[in-house]
Amino acid sequence: MSAGEPGRAEQLARRRELLVLRSARLRQQVRGQLRVVQPALLWADRLQDAWYWLRANPLAVAAGVLALAAWRPRRSLGLALRFWSAWKLFQRARSVGSAASRLL
Repeated sequence: MSAGEPGRAEQLARRRELLVLRSARLRQQVRGQLRVVQPALLWADRLQDAWYWLRANPLAVAAGVLALAAWRPRRSLGLALRFWSAWKLFQRARSVGSAASRLL
């Protein structure tokens, strides 16, 4: 062993300590920044859970739609037409977007 090796080990240990402290500081900063967006992320999780539930229970969705149609037939028809129009607009926008991306 040469005389320079213990100094090198000490330097590495000190560097490791500094990096551990820096990592802890950075984790604190990220935690603080995430607190700001946490409510939005919670809502996104709820929406995703609701979407999964709707996809897993199509009969419940159909029963709800039928109940609404029986309860308010005129309003249901207007709502259905709006959804249909929005769906067609979405499809058109998606096809225009994919055509534009192929040109680029």
